[in-house]
Amino acid sequence: MEMNMNADEIYARRREFFNEHAESWADMWYKDQSTGRYDKHAKDFERLFSKIDLKPGDRVLDVGCGAGVLVPLILERITAAGCLFELDYSEKMIEVNKRNHPEGNIQFITADVVDAPLPPESCDAVICFSCFPHFHDKKRALEVLVKVLKKNGVFAMSHFSSSKGINEHHGNCRAVMHDMLPDEDAMLAMLKATGLKVKDFVDEPGFYLINTVKA
Repeated sequence: MEMNMNADEIYARRREFFNEHAESWADMWYKDQSTGRYDKHAKDFERLFSKIDLKPGDRVLDVGCGAGVLVPLILERITAAGCLFELDYSEKMIEVNKRNHPEGNIQFITADVVDAPLPPESCDAVICFSCFPHFHDKKRALEVLVKVLKKNGVFAMSHFSSSKGINEHHGNCRAVMHDMLPDEDAMLAMLKATGLKVKDFVDEPGFYLINTVKA
């Protein structure tokens, strides 16, 4: 029965899932239960941002931003001179994100990734953290995101698990059981087709990263 769901039903279930868990998302995935601090993945974030070239004044799109776990890390690097676009199709995630991050250089956008309302070549970097498998039309999403990037802009995709771990985890969750990361060959083909040059491709237990630049 699950596999017979049509595309609209899959999309609706996925969106409902993220709306239902918006308030507790940070506690579920980023809180160290032994200390109460939200630094469970501090070393992983440090590793991730050591690979992403962000600088003061940059304009950054945090796509599939959820409740905004990346916000402080991005703002620290682009400073008040930069601009951060927080985009998610879950209105509840955006509500939580906006409530927790009042900084004036953030623009919050509720929209599907393929409808991202940003002008062509308007961003210095696009970051997809823990979200690419959930994109309904991955090829189209990638095309849209690359379009908003400036020439030589950074496109980075990351998860704190391997592709195998991600796909197994999603396969065990009814709401996102259809949301899989493409294999390496398929992913590299998509990246090449959209004009992205791969600098780093890491797929290991506990860490996945594709770091690219727009040619």
